[in-house]
Amino acid sequence: MFNALTLYFTDDEDWQPKICSITMPDGTAKDLNTWAPFLVGGEAYDDFQHYSIELRTLIARCMADRREDRPSLEELLQIVQLNITRGDAAADEERRKWEEEKAADPTKQRPPVDLKKAPDIEDDDLIQRFFREYLREPPTREDPYKDYWDT
Repeated sequence: MFNALTLYFTDDEDWQPKICSITMPDGTAKDLNTWAPFLVGGEAYDDFQHYSIELRTLIARCMADRREDRPSLEELLQIVQLNITRGDAAADEERRKWEEEKAADPTKQRPPVDLKKAPDIEDDDLIQRFFREYLREPPTREDPYKDYWDT
């Protein structure tokens, strides 16, 4: 998960988990020995601040060095379901507000999406745009390795 979020990979044999102070979902503090120390705690990189602390803490917990510090599958499922419900409610409210604004001014356009940070709300339009632009109609790019292929 850390690699997917950060696109970070290392062959460094000295790369080890570090202890980070985190707040558990029940509000208690915990010193967690995790392989994702730069997502949480005092060493958290600024690049990750636009992701919610709940998500970063969950990933750090999933990457805990000790199995007993990791969330159970049941807890993961509950967290995912809760956040999907919250996200859907927030997206529905955002859509309702947009429809009101559009009804008041039919010429109004949505502001452009800032692709350099995670959106506050992933509504259906954004998910459909991602699917269309990256899966269904991906940009064509020249093969950077074309000179290396046998012809």
